[in-house]
Amino acid sequence: MPTLSICIPTYNRSRCLAELLDSILAQNMPEIEVVVSDDASPDDTEAVAASYQGKIARFKFIRQPENIGLDRNFLAVMEAASSDYIWLMGDDDQLEPDGARRVMDALERWTGICGLTVGVIDYDPEMHRPVGVRAMPATQRMEGVGNVFSKISELLGFMSALVVDREKWQSIIREGAARDYENYYVQVYVVGRIIARYGSWGIVQEPCVRFRTSNDQLLGKFGWRKRLEIDVIAYDQIADGLFAQDRDSWRAMRQRVFDTHVMARLVNAKTQRGPTPGLLPTAAFLFRHYGSMPSYWTKALPTLFAPKWMIRNARTAYQRFSKSSGSARARKLSTS
Repeated sequence: MPTLSICIPTYNRSRCLAELLDSILAQNMPEIEVVVSDDASPDDTEAVAASYQGKIARFKFIRQPENIGLDRNFLAVMEAASSDYIWLMGDDDQLEPDGARRVMDALERWTGICGLTVGVIDYDPEMHRPVGVRAMPATQRMEGVGNVFSKISELLGFMSALVVDREKWQSIIREGAARDYENYYVQVYVVGRIIARYGSWGIVQEPCVRFRTSNDQLLGKFGWRKRLEIDVIAYDQIADGLFAQDRDSWRAMRQRVFDTHVMARLVNAKTQRGPTPGLLPTAAFLFRHYGSMPSYWTKALPTLFAPKWMIRNARTAYQRFSKSSGSARARKLSTS
């Protein structure tokens, strides 16, 4: 039977961290290791973590002496794990009831799998109400890095949905190439290298994680336009690094990221209250990256320059009436 470590890089979110640790305790699986790496938080994270030392049977806490940044804290917490598989978990997210059991069942069923992407439910900021369920392929074992990245590349950027073979992860890290991808998405590059070298990747469609919406630290720090630029540049760098010799997979990954991740950023910006600054610079920036895609002209530009009321109404109608929307999936989940 494989073993599992839940690895939590954290910074300045002690209340959210406590709620996450409570959700792990509620799984009633004391065999799971929990590793927390605190990136020199100025709040009471260290005291909160200490209060779980006697509650969680296999608990390890690391405090960085100084702030080392998001990517390096990712790598540090996973380096400290000792199980067969590592589940990288955002400090403001939570586990779904029986989420850990679903992960363990998949790892036992698919012997030797490189890793998993698991189902996610989006919740309101207070984690009281589901507001969306991420679209995912059916539960399956997928083969080939190009195939995986053409279908779920945007989901690989959500760290709380990733479970990875620890030895395979460390074998890629030891080679040193990951240092060139400390762009807030280092885990996506490492996962791509793992799949390319070692084989298959699993999809667990059933919900395993609760995502807390409207709590993006980078968005709060940089603003919507800089946040978008970070994403676009990072994913393009990863596509170049993974698929320099495979232009079909390179194009498929970038198209997938554009259609899902980039468009979601634009719609979110246009549906927020108040003005949306920087539309022309954003259009020019996206043109440099995606101008050769027809969808840049048919999706991005109309979204950027349409009146905000129009985008809000279109989004509301889609969420209310489309059976394929995340909101519809959340309503179905609430009534099931």
